[in-house]
Amino acid sequence: MRGSGITLARLLADPADEAAGELGRRAVDAIREALTSPSPLAEISNRLESALPSGQAYTRPPVVEDDERAAWEQGRDPKLGELAGRLCRHAEGVMLQGGASPPARLWQLRTVLALDLAVHALRTAWEVTATPSEDRFLLLSFGGAERAQDPVRQRSEKSYERARIRLREATVLTLARRMRELAAEKVADWAGEFEPRSGLGDDDPASVSRQLSAQRHPAPEEEYLRLARTAVENANYGRAEDGFRVLLESVGLFAGGTRYRYLTATPDLLAALVGALSREMPMPSRDFFAAARGEWGFVVNQEAAAGTSLGGQLDGAGLERNARRAERLMSDAGLALALSDRTTMVGERAERPRA
Repeated sequence: MRGSGITLARLLADPADEAAGELGRRAVDAIREALTSPSPLAEISNRLESALPSGQAYTRPPVVEDDERAAWEQGRDPKLGELAGRLCRHAEGVMLQGGASPPARLWQLRTVLALDLAVHALRTAWEVTATPSEDRFLLLSFGGAERAQDPVRQRSEKSYERARIRLREATVLTLARRMRELAAEKVADWAGEFEPRSGLGDDDPASVSRQLSAQRHPAPEEEYLRLARTAVENANYGRAEDGFRVLLESVGLFAGGTRYRYLTATPDLLAALVGALSREMPMPSRDFFAAARGEWGFVVNQEAAAGTSLGGQLDGAGLERNARRAERLMSDAGLALALSDRTTMVGERAERPRA
């Protein structure tokens, strides 16, 4: 793993909070057990290794690079305390659940780690941009009518687009703030403050670094915002909203084409959510939707939409139909059991084995 993957490993293996650390240690032990459990691939590996002469080393000692060390140390940043707690709680839930095979648990672990990282980035953007609390959600749509007749899907598209806009705004605001801080420190080499691959430190007179060098500091706040916005638009490497999109794609949170992309949840993703919450399972579907709202900001039904801006945009009947479709999807995947027309229990498969 590189970069954020190493930081996530530190958050899981050695978080600063002791309570989270206990959950993390249990998760790591279960991960190690799952990785070494018997499997067809392990059998193939063992047979291949058995053909090699014994008593010889076939691997080189690992070389830890400086950026890897920095990524590991970043895992102790107090700003990541909330993320560490969520990661450890969800990883422990996934890895200690009952009824799922070791490969299934590892796949769910990969899913929930990517999802938690994406949601953390979005929540950080919400904080930086002072997003109103009623707009801090991601609406999941579970199909139904054609797009033109499906307001839940249309609002789901908008919730994703707003999330990307907030991430871009947060990047601009953070970059402008850092420019002001460097100006106060009277930095001389502005080109050296940008990643070489970004192209923002080029010798072109129109480059952001050249404009900053020519600027009289301290400049008005609007000028730093303008330059930050220019930097975000012109940088030739992945931006925060692109990373967010890639993470959501990797966990199966998208449906529709590239033009009308909306948020949903595949059975695999739902299984990961159920696994992450397995400590509290089983639970009624309404409680599950409420937990998904609290843990990841997902809105599925009318109750989860309470207190959001969706109240004036969608009628409750449409959201309840959306919830029924989600329940049917979970039932078909073996994640839930319909006890009646009004009661669906989620998580029987994720219930922990009794001692």
